[in-house]
Amino acid sequence: MELLGITFDFYDKKTCGMLPDLCLELDERYDELEDNEKLLSYWERGVENILSQTNKVIHGTIDGKSIIYSADKEAIEIISNEFADLELQAIHYKELTDYEEECFTNNYLA
Repeated sequence: MELLGITFDFYDKKTCGMLPDLCLELDERYDELEDNEKLLSYWERGVENILSQTNKVIHGTIDGKSIIYSADKEAIEIISNEFADLELQAIHYKELTDYEEECFTNNYLA
């Protein structure tokens, strides 16, 4: 089953390339993305807004990357609207089943 959503990598500087306004004060020589309060707030606020509207998502952290995906059309639309600055990505559910259930804060397909 294919899921659509967002992978947000706080360890990859390319993330700032997708959201440059949130990284204006970042000093790449010293600062880590996970220390960027604006970037972290953007992600956390978006996830909270999504979860307040639907629980039909898979949300958590895998390989150091924060994710939120769904196969539900309404949930995908909510994700897309909340993270309108980012392009939705596709992942197969089977790829996520290799991870421990503890990696997921919410997994509506489990």
